[in-house]
Amino acid sequence: MNSMQVKQEFNAPLETVFELLSKHATYSQVFAPVQVVRIKDAADPQRPDGVGSVRKMGIGPVKPLQEQITLLEVNERIEYQIIKNPLVKHHLGIIEFKAIDANKTLVTYTIELQARAPFVSKLILAQLKLAITLGFKKLAKTVA
Repeated sequence: MNSMQVKQEFNAPLETVFELLSKHATYSQVFAPVQVVRIKDAADPQRPDGVGSVRKMGIGPVKPLQEQITLLEVNERIEYQIIKNPLVKHHLGIIEFKAIDANKTLVTYTIELQARAPFVSKLILAQLKLAITLGFKKLAKTVA
């Protein structure tokens, strides 16, 4: 299985960073100009971006990627999978949160990917790693 991992420190408390990254709208900031829109709410009305929620991603009216939140452990871990994509056999995103101290949080973002076409997975993962690294660095500067 091909995978990539990005680690980013945020100068903010664990709870603040988790709340920020548990919201689909935050990813529009992280991955601009790509837009991320929730199209299905989670069953939990207190956390509409939680387990079972679905977001679509793309630019303008074209948003071909759909991801569904499959696990949400508050202040610890978020997992999601790409759904309804004929080009991808397996895609699992894992975002883990760890307090370094009271005002510093380490976020570890891992993506496992297996595309249906050979050799495509590594290319996609390299692009994702670059986008996530740049997006998280930019986001970390805005969080305090």
